[in-house]
Order: sequence, then structure tokens, then C-alpha cells
Amino acid sequence: MAFVRKIKKKSGTYLALVESYRKDGKVKQRVKKYLGKEIDGKPVKRVKTSDIGVESVKRYGDVLCVDKISQDIGLHELFEKNILLLAYSQILDNVSMRNMEEWVKHTTIPEILDMENISTKKLYEALENLNELDFEALENAIYQKFSNCEKDKTAVVIDVTDTYFEGKKASSSKKRRGKDGKYKNLIQICLAVTLKHGFPVMHKTYEGNISDIRIFQDMTTELKMRGFGSIIVDRGVHSTRNIEMMQELKMKVVLGVKKIQSIKKEFLDNLNRDEIYTRDTRVVLKNTTVHVKSFPYMNGKLIVIYNPVLEAHKREQHYSKGGTDETAKYLGFSLIYHNTNLDVSEAVKQYFEKDIVERSFKQIKGVLSLRPVRMWLKNHVNGHVRICYLSYAILSMLKYKLEGLDISPQDALEKLKTCYLVRLKDQESEFSWSSAVNLERVQDKILKKVDVVYKI
Repeated sequence: MAFVRKIKKKSGTYLALVESYRKDGKVKQRVKKYLGKEIDGKPVKRVKTSDIGVESVKRYGDVLCVDKISQDIGLHELFEKNILLLAYSQILDNVSMRNMEEWVKHTTIPEILDMENISTKKLYEALENLNELDFEALENAIYQKFSNCEKDKTAVVIDVTDTYFEGKKASSSKKRRGKDGKYKNLIQICLAVTLKHGFPVMHKTYEGNISDIRIFQDMTTELKMRGFGSIIVDRGVHSTRNIEMMQELKMKVVLGVKKIQSIKKEFLDNLNRDEIYTRDTRVVLKNTTVHVKSFPYMNGKLIVIYNPVLEAHKREQHYSKGGTDETAKYLGFSLIYHNTNLDVSEAVKQYFEKDIVERSFKQIKGVLSLRPVRMWLKNHVNGHVRICYLSYAILSMLKYKLEGLDISPQDALEKLKTCYLVRLKDQESEFSWSSAVNLERVQDKILKKVDVVYKI
């Protein structure tokens, strides 16, 4: 009777199919076939190279990376698999809904998420279900995961962007001119992220005709209820009422201020350039140097910021278009209000570091293709925005994990696109197995940073 025997040699432990036979009254064994080699306690089948065929080649590394981050921030526990699939596809390839079934066949998403019968109908149903969920509670649960990396509730940066959608049935509001000059059905999205790492805290969507000032009032109240006490925001929401509201809520704010006529008259018109353009007023930022002067204002401080390089550039543009000296006198000046304990230099630096939220929107609108939303029903539009929020949450954690590698999350995922899982088959014995193929060393570094474990 034949059986498998381990044969130990200096080069390793080999597996062989042997059978016993009797010769001269003694029991002996002979090898019928060498089966392969034992590596790390597991048998590895021996096959001829000429008999090996390729059954499939699927993207693996980028999928595993995104899935690992998704698990780390708790998305597997909070959302159904079709929602995860939509988020992964938004990050990896920006796939349209109608092409999803075909696209997913070339990835290992079905195996990793243990999904069968992926269909466009189920994906639309998932969007509808996502729209019905208590998303505020889900946002809080996701933020709790991020708080393990950023334990203190630091300043929150908020900003508003708009995006248009194609559906006629998606909104009862009239078409509105967006920031890009186009007249479309618009929704506005307000996003709040942490200043330090850009982790998402919350988002809300609004009709296109709601002003930024009213959106700020609504978001600030929400953030106060969630335990945040300091906000950084651009000048689009500046109003006397909003500053008073922040004081009533006992919240700290660093706020861009519009150059309204009363402020021009009281502060800018009475400012001597020699007072602000000196060595002692310099504040060095990442990409430029500005000069600052602070004044008491509404129980806080109004900071006048002067950028001589920006002024020179804008004046040349202004004059080339026929502008006069009188209309050019405020070029190069900007304003900030704050009621914090920061000194002037720190307040200015913190305000200009708020570009983290602008980069966040750039990721959402670029990599995640939030513009335009090609959905026709309101619940699909809202569901799509939430998919983008989840996708950004994954990207922000990936960025955090990649610190020290000097590579953006988008570039890292692009590198991982060429990590394949190859399914091989021995044509003679019908035995099949999988092999992961990494082409570059940087791919291994990225996967190690994310703590990805291959599941072959």
C-alpha cells in the first residue's frame, strides 16, 4: 500500500509517495513519485514548469491595503459588504456603478470580502440603505477609532464645498450657479477634520441655496455637542453674529475675516505701512513670509496680515487690467479674528495650516470623484456622498500609517496596483495554488507600514 513519507536531507524535508514491498524476507520501500517539499511545516507540491498554466491574475496588494485600513477603523463592523465594495472601488479606480460587476472580477475583493452574486441592483439598494442609516452615530464610532491615534480633541478645521448632480428628481430646488460658474442642481457639503492629521470628524449636506454663514452656525452647534471647543474656518463664514455665537458657546475660533468697509475704514485705512512692514513683525510660513499686527476686536484680536510678495504680484495683474492705485491699496492684506490664548504668530500659523481641509476636499473631489455626482435620485446622491466620506476616512488613516515613507496615500495605492495574486494550475494533476507577486521593494515597505498580512 502506498503512503506519503518525509525524507529529511541537508537541503530540506521532501515528501514522497512510497510503497512497501518484501524482498529476501525483508520489508523495503521504494519511491513511486516525489511530491514536493515541506516548507514551514506545510507541503509545497512539486510540478514541472512545462505543466504550469495561469488560471487568473488579479489585483491584490492595493485591495488588501484598503481592506486592512477599513478593518482598523471599524468599517467592517459598521457596514454591509456592498457598502465596503463601493468605498473600495471609489478609492482604487473610481468605477461607475454600471461597470462594477465586470471590474470587480479582476480584483480579489470578492474573495477578501467573501462576496457572491455582486449585482448593480444590490449596489443601488446598498446606497439606499446607507442613506437610511443613523450616520451621525456611525461617524462617532469611526472617530473613536481615529481618537486612538490623536487622543486630544485638538482644533477642528471646517470648510464648505459644493458639487452638482445630474438627476432631475434629486432635488426640488432650482439650479444655482456653483463656484465653478456652472448652473446645475447643487448640494453643499461641509466637512470637519482634525487639524493635526486631517482625520474626519463629521460631515453634513445642505441644499445649494443655503449660505455658508448659516451652514457654519449649524455645524458649530453640532461640533460643540460632540465635545470640540476650538474651530478654524475660512472667511466665507465671517459675520458679526457668528463671532458672537462662538462667544456664547464659549468656543475658541480662528476665523478668516472679510475686508468689509467698516474694517477697512477703522483698521486698514489708519495703518501705516512702516508699522507693519518691519523685521520684528515677520512670521515665516511654509511657503512664504508675512508681516502681522494685532488689534483688540470683539473680545478677541483682529490680526492684519501683510504679504509684500503677494501684493506685488496682484498689483501687476490689477494694473494690467486697467486698475487704479485707489482700488489697489488693499491688495496683499488679509485679516484673521481669534479669541484663543495663542500669540499672534501662532494664530497666523494655525490659520494657514488649515489647508489640510482644502487638501481633504481635493482628495474627495479628485481621487474620489465627487464632482459630478452622476445619480438621479436624492437617496442615491446622499448615499454617494457618504461613500466618499468613508473613502476619505480610509485615505486619511492610510496617510497616517505611511508617515516616514514620504509617499502620499494615492501614490502608495498606485504603486500597489502591480501587486498581483496569480492563480496557477498543474495541468497534469489538476492541482492549483496561488502566488503573490510584488514587482518593487517599495511595495513591500508600504504593505509593512499598513501591517498587511498576505492571505494566500
